[in-house]
Amino acid sequence: MADKIQKAYQASKNIYDDVLTQGSIFSKIYIKIFWSGTDDNEIARKILSYIPENYKGAILDVPVGTAVFTEQKWKSLPDAQITCFDYSVDMIEQARKRLEGYSNISCIRGDVGHLPMEANSFDIVLSMNGFHAFPDKKKAFRETHRVLKPAGKNTQNRY
Repeated sequence: MADKIQKAYQASKNIYDDVLTQGSIFSKIYIKIFWSGTDDNEIARKILSYIPENYKGAILDVPVGTAVFTEQKWKSLPDAQITCFDYSVDMIEQARKRLEGYSNISCIRGDVGHLPMEANSFDIVLSMNGFHAFPDKKKAFRETHRVLKPAGKNTQNRY
């Protein structure tokens, strides 16, 4: 299953951002037909608005994808410690390029079912449009919950 996911992202890496952000007329038509017109830009803005502008905690963004929706927010939080995590080599490489030069942001490739972080290490776990792609959703949820501090927030979006 993991190889299927990796191959799917690899095949779509050149159109991924355009489709998600509806950057072209073709992407808008595709989203209208296959995703009922869901506006991921609006959803991302709303979810990211819950994180204060001067946030100083630890954030796990899983899966980060290409960071197309989170790039500007993460760059605007110099005092936060942000870990971007994704299984796809292609996605994490694109995220790394986008977030390059920010010492408070790290990008890690790995399996959400086996997070290499200590328990209770994040104040916020953010997952936008990702849980549907995880092969073992229960394991992914347990792992993201494990690394979340007891008083932390698990902000997941499923659509």
